[in-house]
Amino acid sequence: MPLRPRSDAASPRKRSSEGMDLGTRALVLGVGALALSWVPLLNIVAFLAALMAVAFGLLARWPTGWLAGQETDTRRALWGIALGGVALVVFVVTAVRYSAL
Repeated sequence: MPLRPRSDAASPRKRSSEGMDLGTRALVLGVGALALSWVPLLNIVAFLAALMAVAFGLLARWPTGWLAGQETDTRRALWGIALGGVALVVFVVTAVRYSAL
């Protein structure tokens, strides 16, 4: 029985960080930062995630697209920027509030 060539669907896929575009990464980081920004000690991690969400969102919406090798989702990037900005504001408010206690 002759061997048939394997199809692309049967071959294992390489899992890499290129699975998500920058807009989706910004959205995920923005949601996570907003969720964690209310917790007293985890809000420091949320602050860093919020900064990354804003940075990834801005890079995804960059007009020339020089960084992203693929098409990015600009609506998700915009939501990531907005949620990251809200998480930064919540971080500042909660940091002031927790330091006053």
